[in-house]
Amino acid sequence: MDQVPEPPPTAQELDALMQRIDAGEGSFAPLSDEQRSQLKASLSEEWIAAFLDKYPVPMALAAAISEYRAIEAGARYPNLPENVREDILLEFNEHHGEGGPDHWSTV
Repeated sequence: MDQVPEPPPTAQELDALMQRIDAGEGSFAPLSDEQRSQLKASLSEEWIAAFLDKYPVPMALAAAISEYRAIEAGARYPNLPENVREDILLEFNEHHGEGGPDHWSTV
């Protein structure tokens, strides 16, 4: 693949793109496993740099806890690399306090 696609602006779209890369759909079909891995790493780094601080962390505590736990378990954004999911979870801590959901309600 000569042209690396731009990372999409949302985590949902990035997750879907990662799934297409993994599946070898369309223009990703001729890529080797190593090339797919490199592409995913590059897209992840670019997405984190460009869009992580724009992630829409829910302000309501109950919604934030629910979404955090779904991301942490891999139920939400199952196709994102672990480092991207971890960085998203750090955004939740930035908004609601350190330590994750078990500590938020006591802050």
